[in-house]
Amino acid sequence: MNRWVGIVSLRDTAAPTPVHRIALAIEAARARTSYSLGGRQVSYERMRRALRRVGQTYAARSEWDRWSYCVDLAGDFFDGSAPVGDLPRWLTGELRSVLDGETGPTGRRTRHHKPQAAARPGSRRSGSSRQKKTTPGTSSARTAPARPTRSGQRTAAEPSPPYIRVERQRTLRDVTHPPLPRPPVSLTGTFGEVVRVAVRDAVGEWEAGEETAAWLGLAASHRSHLYESGLAETAVTPHVLDMLEALGRTTLGVILIDAYVGKHQPEKAGTQSREYNQRLTAARVALGQWAADHGLARMGTGEAQRPAPSVAEGVARQILGVLSLVGAHDTARRLVGTVCAGIDRAVDGSSSTDPVTEAQNIFAKEGLTYDYTEQGPDHSKTYTATARILGGRTAQGTAPTKKAARAAAASALLRGHPQTRRHQDPQTAKTRFVARPQPYSTAPLRHRDAVSDLAAMFELDGRRSEGTLGQALTHSSYVYENQAEATAHHQRDNQLLAHHGSVVLDHLVRHERTCRILAQGLVPDEDEARIHTPANEDTAHLGTELALAEGVLTGRGESGRRPSTVAGAAQAVVATAWRTHGTRLLHRRPAVLDDWLTGLQHRHDPVTVLTYLMSMFGVTHVFEHRLTGPDHLQRFTSTAVLCDARGRTHRWAVPPDGPCSKTDADKATAQDVLEILSAPADDLIDALTPEESDLLRYLLRAQLDGLGTTSERQRARMASGGMLGTDLLATGDLDAFRTWAERVGSLLGPDSEPLPDTLRELYRQLVHDTRLGPRSLVSRTAAEEGTDHASTVRRNAAEAVRRAARTGPRDVSTRDVVQDWWRDQASRTGVTVRDDMRQNAALSLPSQLGALHETLTWCGEAAEATGTPIDVELTVQDGTLHAWIGLHEVDVRAACEDFARLLSRTLPCTDCLVDDDHVLLRLHGLPGTPTASPLAVAGLDAYLSEHIAMKEPISLDAP
Repeated sequence: MNRWVGIVSLRDTAAPTPVHRIALAIEAARARTSYSLGGRQVSYERMRRALRRVGQTYAARSEWDRWSYCVDLAGDFFDGSAPVGDLPRWLTGELRSVLDGETGPTGRRTRHHKPQAAARPGSRRSGSSRQKKTTPGTSSARTAPARPTRSGQRTAAEPSPPYIRVERQRTLRDVTHPPLPRPPVSLTGTFGEVVRVAVRDAVGEWEAGEETAAWLGLAASHRSHLYESGLAETAVTPHVLDMLEALGRTTLGVILIDAYVGKHQPEKAGTQSREYNQRLTAARVALGQWAADHGLARMGTGEAQRPAPSVAEGVARQILGVLSLVGAHDTARRLVGTVCAGIDRAVDGSSSTDPVTEAQNIFAKEGLTYDYTEQGPDHSKTYTATARILGGRTAQGTAPTKKAARAAAASALLRGHPQTRRHQDPQTAKTRFVARPQPYSTAPLRHRDAVSDLAAMFELDGRRSEGTLGQALTHSSYVYENQAEATAHHQRDNQLLAHHGSVVLDHLVRHERTCRILAQGLVPDEDEARIHTPANEDTAHLGTELALAEGVLTGRGESGRRPSTVAGAAQAVVATAWRTHGTRLLHRRPAVLDDWLTGLQHRHDPVTVLTYLMSMFGVTHVFEHRLTGPDHLQRFTSTAVLCDARGRTHRWAVPPDGPCSKTDADKATAQDVLEILSAPADDLIDALTPEESDLLRYLLRAQLDGLGTTSERQRARMASGGMLGTDLLATGDLDAFRTWAERVGSLLGPDSEPLPDTLRELYRQLVHDTRLGPRSLVSRTAAEEGTDHASTVRRNAAEAVRRAARTGPRDVSTRDVVQDWWRDQASRTGVTVRDDMRQNAALSLPSQLGALHETLTWCGEAAEATGTPIDVELTVQDGTLHAWIGLHEVDVRAACEDFARLLSRTLPCTDCLVDDDHVLLRLHGLPGTPTASPLAVAGLDAYLSEHIAMKEPISLDAP
């Protein structure tokens, strides 16, 4: 007789549970193996794979919150589960793109189907060719992927394609950013009020709230003060100050360029660029002097003993950055206008060259030389530079650095000989004011359509805006060939507008990225805080999205589709919109522009990424270059010479497909190495050629031999890049990990050396980071600070799962756990227990006893809260213990869903499923070792043994 019959009969409980209820729940769980996405069923295996790839895309953009979301969600797609709620809109599109690039019943990608959405640093280029050329020895060379043919000069016989109007997206978008966190009072104190008063005294009346004052107090901090406060790593990282300073630099830039173009219109873009830079330098010095005069720079003890001018200048830029961040751009403009008053006269009256260069140009034939002397202690030296020319004439200058002392000496020498000093030709600096540009009356239809669409897209009205947009779409080659028409319509090329637009775009990018990153917290790491200036190819991509190539006016020898032409037109169009709307573009702009700003990937170039990855494994590399082609079509071939920790070398080269520089050749070769290294994570090992397989084999062996101690951040980077199978372990996809290990083991060969202990330790630490580390799902849930009921439930669930993760006692059985829980629960609610295990099930992992105890306790408390009975059924099928827990008149999903998800995500061989009226706990047996692959064994051992990381035994009594 079942041992529970006598115990249950002692109480007057609810009617016995029907035998078939647990069987139905088990069968229903087994049937759930796919997810409905966009009207099609996708297997859980493919969903996990797609989520990992999408997550790697977000990791490449340093969007670590979304990467974590994708990793956590991938862990939810195990057979029998039903992920909570609908997927967010931003994720479904990415998943569809990845899944559309998969073919075959297993969803394995082929080399011709590589979705762009899933690309990451080092991911394979879409549609790349895998043909190779092999050089003798271990050196391999790859034929570069075919690229679009460069658009050159059209021949007379080439027919013009018929014009078809381009459909441009005209949707506008109001941009809102999440609220900013408040800087800690322990760091800012009341100093923000001091900064606020200084700004108010400069600009006049200005109302600033407490949060703005707190941010101004943070902006006044130098990193030395931040370090001495002890909050540099826990509350505010120095990268926050770097982001504020960079945003302040672009804020100053747009203020100065706006003021300049309102008064000047030089003949050449080079003149505008030079005079803008001169004003930028002068304004930087003036703002630094203003910050120093008001004592706004908070420095550490050592820095304050001898403050450098650069400290005050940096603080001034940080203050401008905060003003832009909080939306007080007009205040920033008035501050610059007041502090930098008269900057135009100072710049226009100065020489366009620095004194050292000017002195060299004048006195080179007289044997100009410099001698230096120094005095003072090492930490406070003073340098004196003496400039000498033939005839014994000398001049001296003293400064804290050699460079400044040399400049001072050169200035003194020039002042002593004014008759030889060259002055700027007044005609050179003279600017030409022209009438407002007018729309072309004879322009082709494609140009007029582009102007009309862009005017609607950016909300530009009036003939003046159409004339400026026409100028934005005018290439210099068109003006050269159609000078009369350009003069008649007061038009010129778009180079001045493009320069203005480059400054504006840099500011838009900085503002968008800074708002997004700082809204997530004040502890960004280096990758999150990185903001690159838009490169030419980035701006060309914006021009492509705006379909500008169809509307640009070019000469017969030029093509409007050249990247440089499209990039210049995009910058000029943005400058036109900025001149009309100004800072409104920060909050309302075309959807095309907003998507471009948010989609920029602020990551290192391939050479830097390769250097970082190789340094993790003790691999060094250098690039060797070979020049071929005539002078006007020079092309470099870059060969990467890799050397691992054991001194083994391998050479890899990518032949160029056209004229390129050394830098471009290095990037192409580094990108190719990264793509081949990512082949195992992309499931593309079979698509590699023999030469690529040799390189991958070398890189894998170098990783195994050179792997050392890793930090949590490095492990996260490895998992986000799919290195060494870490992404598969992080999501608990053991079947995929076994497949990966077998493929890599086959590539390495049977004679490969034993796995290093550092790899096993890497796997153990990675699994711990994923389950119980500071950034794990359970730890993030436990750290929630909400006071509402749902937040409290989630925190309690996290604590319960943490207790379950601790190793349970080894001298008790499954029935002992249930019996002890029943004795405690039966005094509070009605309990019905049906034991159909046939024998006392022995759980493989001690943490599973904790999972069973915590699940029963959690459900029991839910039943007690509603005063309703609880039913429990136990059975064993195929080596898995199933515990069915029925709850009456309880909102089971609201009460148990968070607990079930955390339990399934945290404990190995354990999953907890929630339905409308019951909870089904499944405790699986240990997976058998499918192969003798050492990699598979190491990963599975780490996955199963991590549960003993916390040594505290649990108590079977209610907490």
